[in-house]
Amino acid sequence: MDIEHYIEETNRAETAEEVFRLFQTHVAALGFDKSIFGGATNDELFKDRFEISLPAPILVNNYPEDWTKHYLQNDYARFDPVIAMMPRQWGPLVWRDIAKKDHITRKQKRLLRESEDAGLRNGVSLPMRGPDGETFVISLASEHAGDLDLAQNLPQLRVIAAQFFFSFMDLWAARRPEPQSVSLTRREQECLQWSARGKSAWDISVILNISEATVRFHLSNAFSKLGAGNRVSAIVRALRWGLIQL
Repeated sequence: MDIEHYIEETNRAETAEEVFRLFQTHVAALGFDKSIFGGATNDELFKDRFEISLPAPILVNNYPEDWTKHYLQNDYARFDPVIAMMPRQWGPLVWRDIAKKDHITRKQKRLLRESEDAGLRNGVSLPMRGPDGETFVISLASEHAGDLDLAQNLPQLRVIAAQFFFSFMDLWAARRPEPQSVSLTRREQECLQWSARGKSAWDISVILNISEATVRFHLSNAFSKLGAGNRVSAIVRALRWGLIQL
C-alpha cells in the first residue's frame, strides 16, 4: 500500500464522504471490509459541537444496515465495551482481547457475540481526540472469520486512521452553515416541523394537502440548506437556530 498516495488523495478530496470512500478502499486492502466512525463521548460538549443527539453518534459507516438498526434500537451504546473503553484508550483496541478482561459484563459479551454473528469479526477500534477533549472512535472489522495479521497491520492502520480523521473532520466542519445564513421557505418549515413531531412524509402530505413527493422535495431542500445529512440532524439544527418550533 502506498500511504503517501493515500495521504495525497485525501488531502485533495473535496467532501468528507469522498475521504471516507478513500479510507474504506485502503483499509479493505488490509482485510477490513467494514468500517465505522463516530463519537465515543457522551456529553453535551460533543452534542453541541456536532448537533447529533445519539448517545454515541455515528457520522459515517458501512456496517450491515440490519446490525446498525438493531444496535441503535436497543441502545447498545449505553454498554458497548468499545465505547466505554475509548476515552481511556490510547492505542488500538483489538476486539478479541476485550472478552478476556475481568470487568466485561454478560451483556457486553452478548453484544460482542451478536456483532460477530452480524459479520463483524476480527475487529479493531482506534481512539481519536478532538480539539476540546472529545473522543472519537474508528472501528474496523472483517466479515471473514479467518485471522488477520493485526500485529503487522496495526502501524499502517494507525497512520491511515489518523489521516482519515483529520481530513474528514476538516471537511465536515467546513460544510456546516452559519445559522444566520439559513433561510427556510414556509413549506420547508412546515414539513420539517411536522417531521420533528414524528410525522411521516405521508402523514405530512395529508396534513398539508400536498403530495408525498412534494413533502420529500421540501424536506430535501431543508436538509441541504441546513447542511444536514439526515432528518435528526436537520431537526436539531432547525430547533437550535429557531427556524422551527415543537
